Amino acid sequence: MFDVTVVIPLYNKEHYIKRAVQSVLSQTIQTFEIVIIDDGSTDNSYNKVAEIGDPRIRVIQQKNAGASAARNRGIEEAKTDLIAFLDADDEWKPTFLETVFRLIEKYPEAGAYATAYQIILKNGRKITPIIESIPKTPWEGLIRQYSKCVLRDLPVISSGVIVPKKTFEKVGLFAINHHHGEDQDMWFRISIHDHIAYSHTNQVTYYRGLPNSMCTILYTPQPYPIIETIKNIIESKEVVASSELKEYLVKLELDYADRLIKTNRFKEGLSLVKGISTKRYKVKKLNIFLLYLKQKLLKALGRDIQMTQK
Repeated sequence: MFDVTVVIPLYNKEHYIKRAVQSVLSQTIQTFEIVIIDDGSTDNSYNKVAEIGDPRIRVIQQKNAGASAARNRGIEEAKTDLIAFLDADDEWKPTFLETVFRLIEKYPEAGAYATAYQIILKNGRKITPIIESIPKTPWEGLIRQYSKCVLRDLPVISSGVIVPKKTFEKVGLFAINHHHGEDQDMWFRISIHDHIAYSHTNQVTYYRGLPNSMCTILYTPQPYPIIETIKNIIESKEVVASSELKEYLVKLELDYADRLIKTNRFKEGLSLVKGISTKRYKVKKLNIFLLYLKQKLLKALGRDIQMTQK
């Protein structure tokens, strides 16, 4: 009998998917199934998975619908009451499941269970995230005020968390048709209803900036879903609008404004920046305003060059 379903969304990660799957197969706890949602890959990803040949692996193919839709499909297909997530270009340390299962035993009331992680950039540089308001490693416990922990680096990422199915029944599934912030939105929605159990030990390697990673895509069709979620709960007074929560909203809006400007949606980006009031992120706000001026200038020079060439 499986204890946990590991859901892996897969889209054009032929060079990394074997590494991700092998990190699951190498766990000190082996009572799992792996459900890979091939989200319309056009490369050799499917064949790379087929080469592994482990009977605990199921591959489900669907038309490309995005990471959230793939995760939601994995939740629906899972045969267990616990759902783990792992992106196809990340990997677990061998003790990830062991660590999280220990958290589940200690804090059965939690709405989700997560661990710390290490970031590796495309150039190989390693970064240890700084999580505010959480005791130093190897602390384990409950995150009771989530909005205090997200003002710098994020405590929870999609490759380092296990969520009981009953939690999704309470908070809903991942927001679809979004390309940024849908995972942050989920962890925040969970934190509104339940505490998140956390191990401040590095159990996950998050590779940032690899091809086809969402963090490298600037496409911004609409605001991050978490922005709307936070605004709605503040308006409804579902939670106290603390200074930390307001600054977290600012952080998200500035990130969104940055992407708007980088995709030449200057008017929207500038309007958003102008409307933001912040104490913590004044420098970030200034830098985005300077980015706006730079991008506008470059675009104007580009037009001048084209006119000259004509």
